[in-house]
Amino acid sequence: CLCDLTPGFCDIGCCCDTTDCDDTNLARVFTGCPKQDVRGVCIEKWLMFRANVDSTLVTVTDTLFCVQAQADDALRSPPGLTQFPALGDSYRFSPQGHLITNHSRDFYRADDVIQTFFSNSFVRGLLRQPSPGAAFAFCFSRNPAKFLRSTSLSCTRMVTSQSCTADPNLRASSYFSNMSLIKVPTGDTVIPSDYLIPVNPQSEWPAPVKQNGFCINVVKEVEFIVGYTARGELMYGIININLADVALEQLLLQKHSVQFQLAAPSPTPGEPALPVGLREGSAVIGRFNGEHHPLTSLGVSEGGACSSDPRTRSPVLFTHNTITGCTFSSPTQNCTELRLRIYEILQGSAAPDVIAMNSGSQPDWTRVITEECSINPQELCESGCTLPVSLFIQVLWARQGFMELPQNHILGAKFLFHCQNVQCPLSSPLALTAKAAFIETTVYPEPPRGLPQLHWRFPFGFFSRGAAELDGHVVPSGSSTERVSWSWMMFPLLLLAGLGFFTVQLDM
Repeated sequence: CLCDLTPGFCDIGCCCDTTDCDDTNLARVFTGCPKQDVRGVCIEKWLMFRANVDSTLVTVTDTLFCVQAQADDALRSPPGLTQFPALGDSYRFSPQGHLITNHSRDFYRADDVIQTFFSNSFVRGLLRQPSPGAAFAFCFSRNPAKFLRSTSLSCTRMVTSQSCTADPNLRASSYFSNMSLIKVPTGDTVIPSDYLIPVNPQSEWPAPVKQNGFCINVVKEVEFIVGYTARGELMYGIININLADVALEQLLLQKHSVQFQLAAPSPTPGEPALPVGLREGSAVIGRFNGEHHPLTSLGVSEGGACSSDPRTRSPVLFTHNTITGCTFSSPTQNCTELRLRIYEILQGSAAPDVIAMNSGSQPDWTRVITEECSINPQELCESGCTLPVSLFIQVLWARQGFMELPQNHILGAKFLFHCQNVQCPLSSPLALTAKAAFIETTVYPEPPRGLPQLHWRFPFGFFSRGAAELDGHVVPSGSSTERVSWSWMMFPLLLLAGLGFFTVQLDM
């Protein structure tokens, strides 16, 4: 498919992405669809690239650079389901039989798909989040949940007399039964038992039944909570489901959410682990009134509005520069109340007292400098309030230790708020932005292989004969004196590891 940029996800405007968009005729949904779709590979146009292909196979659009395959295969529409599949374990939320990518790393990175395993059938899959299709709001289950991307999606299902007991999407056990999360991404065919993280349901939910024209115990809301460590390993999986009673032959709006939470490190017996350098992509940890939590950026709800819900905030990851924006609206006519609400949106409940310089059970800490808005105590809502509109988190870091094995350490951080005068109540939504930038300050040493310089001198007293070893100095020896003449001749023939080879001529 020429415009299928994201496998397993519906690309808006891609007329041939029929499988992922759950519609065999996207021409009625997207405009400008060609009569015949072709297969190829696309990249975004702004990327720098070279293509050693036939120019007739290249297509350039407003945003894409596409290369068509030489031998096109006819597009095949996916066969429609004539009936509901037999009820199985975790049928829709994590379909089975998906091709797993073999990663060379032993941790999840941001936007990686979450791998799953079914203990009853020994089949691997991906954790997927039902979402609305492109053409209609009806649910389809090809949208993969991605690591550190907490999202909430709503879609519609039809509840009929047949689907009430036959559709696995309406049954609670289908979303978690016999399913485990895989601790770290792996392409091995045999998965060790310690890599499997069981999904723990918060309750026991009954199966749907038909009763008096209603379908009882239908899944209305699914919340999946995935715990992870700062290293990028999964620690636990929790699922909570809300049920509802729906009249037959009616539409049901389902809500599916996946939330990622940084798991608190478990205490280990014996001596605490020594601090080690930070890994790229690990969460930056701060200390807030004695409690350790990851630094987070502002949260955005559906529609782009700012959210004060802590679950919508995304963690600040080491060396990952980010910028996030949202719109803030409030009818409040009190400057102090407006300011406190915006501070909470930008930085969370509070700015950290200190942040961890490294990782480990007992890390080293460095201070955080916070620059807030200067407030006029006489300000009035009518004349304007001094409100923060952006937050810039500036983190200084450097590599320390041996060059063969450098350790990444954070040196300090600043929370800089930019403010402006705004009249209230707000006549239009206020745009808020949060930015995090990591600045490397490593000073790398010069290798000890430079040529000798003019200011280099041979150190007197090198042979430990005292401070009197000077040219022409008379040294008493018994009853007579001897004149000692030292002539130093240094030949810069070879320098090795900072030590020189010298030739010394002595005239006694």
